[in-house]
Amino acid sequence: MIYTTHYKSPIGDILLASKNNKLIGLWIEGQKYYFSCLKDEIKEEKEILIKTKEWLDRYFKGEKPSINELDLNPLGSDFRKSVWKILCEIPYGEVITYKDIADTIAKQKGLKKMSSQAVGGAVSHNPISIIIPCHRVVGSNGSLTGYAGGIDKKVYLLKHEKVNMEKLFIPKKGTAYSIMKRCKWCNLNNPIYIKYHDEEWGVPNFDDKYLFEMLILESFQAGLSWECVLNKRESFRKAYDNFNLDKVCSYDDEKINELLDNKDIIRNKLKIKASINNANIFRDIKNEYGSFYNYLKVFTKDKIIYETDKTTNDLSDVISKDLKRRGMKFVGSTIIYSYLQSIGIINSHDKDCSFYKKYTN
Repeated sequence: MIYTTHYKSPIGDILLASKNNKLIGLWIEGQKYYFSCLKDEIKEEKEILIKTKEWLDRYFKGEKPSINELDLNPLGSDFRKSVWKILCEIPYGEVITYKDIADTIAKQKGLKKMSSQAVGGAVSHNPISIIIPCHRVVGSNGSLTGYAGGIDKKVYLLKHEKVNMEKLFIPKKGTAYSIMKRCKWCNLNNPIYIKYHDEEWGVPNFDDKYLFEMLILESFQAGLSWECVLNKRESFRKAYDNFNLDKVCSYDDEKINELLDNKDIIRNKLKIKASINNANIFRDIKNEYGSFYNYLKVFTKDKIIYETDKTTNDLSDVISKDLKRRGMKFVGSTIIYSYLQSIGIINSHDKDCSFYKKYTN
């Protein structure tokens, strides 16, 4: 019997699978060959799956848990298993090439030569991603090719493991280059930015907690790039009690000083004080209208707007004016326009972006 469970990670939802209390699969959502070897799915925790989640928790916290801590049983041919065994021997912070693996296999088998292409096929069919570190394999010229989970995930994992990226690059052609088109502002060398563009920007999300988080983050953007704020998002979440509205409303001078000493966030005293002030006004609005989105609907009429290449419009002007009237700071029309884009009220995906039709249909 096969058991599965899901794990939420910084690079997306991960599906774990076990059989006979051995780990047989770990797939990133959307990965090529995702879920390919499973015929049955039983959503029930088992000991090995719980242990794997704990391993992943430590890994994504920056620790270096050993592969040997987990009982693995990847399903595949003998050749693929021989390749996967070599992958398990690549140390944290290092990469090897497909040719390196091919040469090792050839030597093991007493052959003069082994096909790097065959090795590439085995690497791409690795059923236990991350733990069996196929992301640590690159082209001979430093090309970041051949990762079934997606090039953005590969870059994230390598940077997470502090691999020296100076001689590595994303090719414009080949298996590593995503055929997906994205908006021109999206930095394709930043996995955090790609994930935000693909999964959040322009996607309607009117949950009050999300609306509060994005309003605070957008206010910190004033005078800076959104990418700068986004890169510090996890640090902001930790510093701001995961944007718990009541807790932020109660922040005092001691907490303000703590935030000012936090080098992982944007340490601007005016913005920090404004964030606490804005939190209290956000709560007042929420109490008055039942939800912050109900307040926004007074102006939006519950409609989604599609427009590109703008930084303000009549809607952002009127909402900004009303929020300022209520006492909010750092909520100018440009910031509010960006906020409305981020929560999906204004959809500004370029018409040649792969996500244009997805969110405008």
